[in-house]
Amino acid sequence: MYIRIVTFGLDGIAAEQYEAQAEAIAEQFTHWRGLQSKLWLADHATNTFGGVYLFDSKAHADETRRSPLFRALTNNSHFTDLTIREYDTLRSPTRTTAAGVVPTA
Repeated sequence: MYIRIVTFGLDGIAAEQYEAQAEAIAEQFTHWRGLQSKLWLADHATNTFGGVYLFDSKAHADETRRSPLFRALTNNSHFTDLTIREYDTLRSPTRTTAAGVVPTA
């Protein structure tokens, strides 16, 4: 499993507008090959939003970087302080603490 964490602030768009837009495009992420799930993040107090993406592999995560949806994220003028970080996981302890998420094989 491979993880991407994206965070950003909003500028020139209200949180409610962003949330409506997120809801409208959420289904598009289900077409990303190898994406197990996406969790949508929101901290209204600090104006921080984003997502946690769980991929089958780094190769699948890399593949999404070429998609129009990813390019729209990185080119969105309403997102400030955009950070994108990606990580491998420690399989054994993750299997213990997230048994429903990590395959046992």
